[in-house]
Amino acid sequence: MKDSERRRLEAFERVKQFSLDNAADFPNLSIQKINMDKIIAEVTLLDDIGVDQSASDAAAGAAFESKGTARENLVEEMEPIARTARMMEYEFDGITELFSFPKNKTDVDMLNTARAWLLILPTHEGDFINYGLANDFIDRLSDAANAFEASFTAPVTAIDNRVAATAEIGESVRRGMIALRICDAVMQNLYANNPGKRAAWNSASHVERAPQKAKPPTPTPDDDNDA
Repeated sequence: MKDSERRRLEAFERVKQFSLDNAADFPNLSIQKINMDKIIAEVTLLDDIGVDQSASDAAAGAAFESKGTARENLVEEMEPIARTARMMEYEFDGITELFSFPKNKTDVDMLNTARAWLLILPTHEGDFINYGLANDFIDRLSDAANAFEASFTAPVTAIDNRVAATAEIGESVRRGMIALRICDAVMQNLYANNPGKRAAWNSASHVERAPQKAKPPTPTPDDDNDA
């Protein structure tokens, strides 16, 4: 939630409490009551969205961590194949190039390399096993590649959920502000002859402004002379 949205939510929560403390001034079916109920509904919605957004943030973090783990698992399966291929070069000319390990490559490049290896490995399966790789090394590489590919979608989904929550927050705040402005107009009239309550309402409904950045000091004539 943006700071500007958080400040508006804080105003909504204050006017909600004001309405509870001054319930007699918000009779059923009155304009102020109708719009106050809208504000209260938006407060509830914003609280729920905030929880969802926090969950999306946590899910995104976990998804990226899971993706990193899946990449490391794939690397662990690919490195022995590349290392063994280098040893096999004396007997199988050119095999090192076929199974050259991709360094400093993107996730997609890494996955594509693993997929390419899986296409040609069956031709050399027995040779790699003779050089000491486990009998199931191709299956393990395939499983690691599949898991790595599956990990691609989780961060995207989590990010999409956050974007959706952000859009919902903006729309909810907009609706709440419309209701607050309508309610404020009524309360200013209602409390025209009650300065105490009007001041309390104004304090509750006031939306804090964003803090202003300090301006750099204006150079003095002496400063100009020093320059």
